[in-house]
Amino acid sequence: MRFTTQLLTLLSLAFSIASYADTDFLFRGTWTSQENTQSFQNFGRNHQRYDGNGVHLSQAVISTDQRLTNDWTLSGVLNAYSDGEERLNFSQLYLKYRPLSASSIKPEVKVGAFYPAISAENTDFGWLSPHFLTNSAINSWIGEELRTGGLEISLRQNGRQVRSNWSWKVLGSVFKGNDSTGTLLSWRGFALHDRQSLYNDRVNFLPIPGVIDEERLNAPAWTEPFREIDNRFGYYFGAHVAYKRSAEMRYYYYNNNADANVVDPDRIYAWHTRFHSITLRYMPRSELTLFSQVLYGDTLMGEKIVDNDFASAYVAAALDLNSVGLKDLTAAVRMDWYRVIDNDNTMYDPNGSRGNAYTISVKYDITSRFSVTTEWQLNSGDQENLRFFQPSENFTEHLFQVALTATL
Repeated sequence: MRFTTQLLTLLSLAFSIASYADTDFLFRGTWTSQENTQSFQNFGRNHQRYDGNGVHLSQAVISTDQRLTNDWTLSGVLNAYSDGEERLNFSQLYLKYRPLSASSIKPEVKVGAFYPAISAENTDFGWLSPHFLTNSAINSWIGEELRTGGLEISLRQNGRQVRSNWSWKVLGSVFKGNDSTGTLLSWRGFALHDRQSLYNDRVNFLPIPGVIDEERLNAPAWTEPFREIDNRFGYYFGAHVAYKRSAEMRYYYYNNNADANVVDPDRIYAWHTRFHSITLRYMPRSELTLFSQVLYGDTLMGEKIVDNDFASAYVAAALDLNSVGLKDLTAAVRMDWYRVIDNDNTMYDPNGSRGNAYTISVKYDITSRFSVTTEWQLNSGDQENLRFFQPSENFTEHLFQVALTATL
């Protein structure tokens, strides 16, 4: 009953907001078939979003941009899900200042809660992927644990304005509220799904004995990704370079600058987490898009109580099949690799994990407003802390999904 009320509220907001703002609305129902094991959201071993087979409200999104003046815009993304701890809330809400300027180098300021523009695959409104139902391991994690709550300042130049084939953008940000970033990578490992953490959300994971034991780390089997713990500012900076409209590269360095020795009254630890990210996107032909991302970094909690390196990469391609005579069909494939390396000597808390995932997705556009997507994914690897719950550290997860998506 609570979720039905939330969904009706979301629908009401969709139509009221759309009447006075530039607003997009998306509703996606998904049927899934997978192993009948508990997901990490229900304190289980599975790295997928759902438990077993069933029909789910996987996405309900309102994304709106309200122009306040010629220079100021208020943007927000409101999400609803049928799973997770927080079912209805904002994933992004921020003000954007983009002044009109005759100069070829133009400034922009964003203030509030938003994603850094790291991803090459989550390019649709509401930070969704236009090609896949599930995100890569990298962007599944970013959607879970990473959100800027602060200020970003950038300068950009459009090549067409200066009669050049090259465009560029440089940016920097300071923020608060990502102090627990690194928790999920260390105690659950990378996962692959499309659920974005909402504000005031809580993400559960497998209750590892050495983590929850009162005589050891005495931490809960959950994290609140946007909690402020140490009252310190984090920061990131980045650069985008694009050639015409056919190629782009983005580099980001992120450092939450957390004090790894601080723990709050709920026993939520601060994690000092840093990473580099490089993103590539290339369109050799209008119907074919190639994109890839590499991320590597490290995270520290306590005086090397947990000390991990992590890395992940994917390569993906999306092809409009109209080019081969299959009308209204788009196919996409992606290959993921990921790893967490345990560098500490805390024997009761092993954090090492590694794996590979393969994803194939086909979308059929019924109309301009409705589409059906089918997706198959194989995710396999090993995770050291699984040995507390099963005979082997290995896991293999198959997922098949069929989704009906409506956009307004």
